[in-house]
Amino acid sequence: MRRSFRPLEYYEWLYYNKKRVLEFNAKSIEEWRDWRNKLRSKIIELLGGFDYPATDLYPETVEVREFPGYIREKVIFQSDEFSSIPAYVLVPKDLKGRAPAVVAMHGHGYGKNEITGFWDDGSERVDPISRGYQKDFALKLVKRGLVVIVPDQCGFGERREKEDEDKGPHVSSCKKLSLWALMLGKTTIGRRVWDAMRTIDYLLTRKEVKRDSIGIIGISGGGTTSLFTAALDDRVKVAVISGYLNTFKDSILSVDHCIDNYIPGILKYCEMYDIACLIAPRPLFIEHGTKDKIFPIEATKYAFEKIKRVYELLGVPERLEADFFEGEHEICGRKSYDFLVKWLNAEID
Repeated sequence: MRRSFRPLEYYEWLYYNKKRVLEFNAKSIEEWRDWRNKLRSKIIELLGGFDYPATDLYPETVEVREFPGYIREKVIFQSDEFSSIPAYVLVPKDLKGRAPAVVAMHGHGYGKNEITGFWDDGSERVDPISRGYQKDFALKLVKRGLVVIVPDQCGFGERREKEDEDKGPHVSSCKKLSLWALMLGKTTIGRRVWDAMRTIDYLLTRKEVKRDSIGIIGISGGGTTSLFTAALDDRVKVAVISGYLNTFKDSILSVDHCIDNYIPGILKYCEMYDIACLIAPRPLFIEHGTKDKIFPIEATKYAFEKIKRVYELLGVPERLEADFFEGEHEICGRKSYDFLVKWLNAEID
């Protein structure tokens, strides 16, 4: 009898020795379709389902401001009967007709303000530049001719609990929301994906938006939401995942992460790259810093190679690209922004 005092050893054995029930290994288009339907249904179940109390959007525009090259609106719409979503909509100035649109998902920090030119105290930067790890990327996208919507993810910005607001702009409500969600059979990721889907619902009501050209891009925790939303919602035409794509084993289970990342039972069925495979055959761009300490680059490269299989099977390898840039846990954009604009404006079968 071999003795061990490590309780984790059994779980590690499960990970390496038990085949994940719905991992991607399709060898034909028919097998891919069947696998895709099954994994999508299972992920929705593991996220806690999308049975949030239905309601109309009831959109309201509460502020409009003009800036060089774009107009910024602050809007509010309903996610469900209980929860409202505040968001900025950035529209290129002098836009004629409809344009492609993108949902820009911020990561951990102080919410939508952090990627739209605000300081953490709510004041506006006179000359927004690449600051912090998120680098005002929403502003860079609107200047490329895209309509950009930037919602506050639940737990950040204006969507925090009062006790967390009182502690300062960088304190999130992730822990409390996640603990309540998990005890009720829900997840924070599931809540955020639902909110992203409702954000797309709202985008489709806008007269400026080309309805069949909606993309999503996110960094870090915004990359999480972007990944899962694109995997589950075919209205997302193009996805860019920055600073997140990895394996659950090498990131979420090996590095200290926020509790909002955890999905009970997910590794029984799939790894993170299997979820990314659900996005195919739609265009997908993976962007990642080689010095990222919380999502190790070697696991990202490993996951990327896994994702290649489905794009090759479907005969569209050109729709999957990556940029492993020299940098830390940060957004880059040197190739991903062009990829987003290119495929949003392309005709895709």
